[in-house]
Amino acid sequence: MPLPARRLMLAALSLACVGACAPPPSYSAMVAGAPPGQGPAPVYRNAVTVGSVTLGRDVGTPWTSAVGPDQVQQALVQTLAAAGLGQPATGRFRLDGQLLTLSRPYAGFAMTVTAAIAWRLTDVTNGAVVYDRTLQGLGTATLDDAVDNNNRLRIADQRAIRANLQQLVQDLYAQPLR
Repeated sequence: MPLPARRLMLAALSLACVGACAPPPSYSAMVAGAPPGQGPAPVYRNAVTVGSVTLGRDVGTPWTSAVGPDQVQQALVQTLAAAGLGQPATGRFRLDGQLLTLSRPYAGFAMTVTAAIAWRLTDVTNGAVVYDRTLQGLGTATLDDAVDNNNRLRIADQRAIRANLQQLVQDLYAQPLR
């Protein structure tokens, strides 16, 4: 085998090995920040406790990702805390989520993922549902983010969930006083 061909093969093998060593999904990459210049209404400030985050039962377009309910729940706890909404336990409100669908491309240079999550905020003092909405967040990852398809999908998944959480915080900030 000539020397240039060996170098090309060695470079390709090295690139494949680096791509295979991708880190697992991390909830910290999904944590959304608080919108600048905004804040929650006083009744919601530090009053939201995270309840359950579960998988939906849609078999047509199931949630298929290495990012699971536990990681989304951890990201939700951190997001609510950063936004001034979170209360570790015994908050006046309980927020539950259901991971419905994750629309993912099969392959591509720029991969855009859509994460649909149903959110329900309940006033625990009287059981009234004060917020019930399904949000869709978009996340894109390109070749600049990762060479390997699986890594690009993981990054796009995390960005879609972060976008969903960002939308949720904005909605909760806009909630009327109770």
